[in-house]
Amino acid sequence: MKKSLTKKISVLVVILISSMACSPEDGTDGTNGTNGTNGTDGLNSLITTLIEQPGSNCTNGGFKIEAGLDLNDNGVLEASEVGTSEFLCNADTAGLSYLSYVSLINQTGTNDPQSSVLENTLGLNIVWTRESQGKYVGALDSTIDIGKTVIFYTTPTTHTGVRGEIVGNNQVRIELQNGINAFADDFTNLSFELREYE
Repeated sequence: MKKSLTKKISVLVVILISSMACSPEDGTDGTNGTNGTNGTDGLNSLITTLIEQPGSNCTNGGFKIEAGLDLNDNGVLEASEVGTSEFLCNADTAGLSYLSYVSLINQTGTNDPQSSVLENTLGLNIVWTRESQGKYVGALDSTIDIGKTVIFYTTPTTHTGVRGEIVGNNQVRIELQNGINAFADDFTNLSFELREYE
């Protein structure tokens, strides 16, 4: 039994020594191949958020989120580049109390917009300034709670679209377009409302 075990160990040692002696060495590395050509740069994705007025898409208004690729690389998501859009709608506010500022805004030439206040339970004043063609900023003389305030507006028949946003707790902004990315002045009776829920 002892002799058989010794014989098996001897055979194993011989096999190990043989396999170590027969191990091949790595050959010399070959030369590197030619680098491939650079691929085409990718396009940037852009997202815009627009206020959605109450209507068929959102009964109580809300936001329209548009996304797409910046095909002409100008940093602006144009209507022709929008690949997808989603609506984030406001909840039903029936029965919720609020304070509001409602006015009709008019603007001509390069003049600052003028407003006729229809209702003002918020007790604030807005002074409008023309920034550039079709772009206007309204400065509030008191602050609002951004988290509880909604902005509403209408599009004048002379224009194709209006964008409105609350810039800060004492500033709002509107932009009027007459065509794709074509900002335009001269409008009458744009209905504008700030509504702060209590």
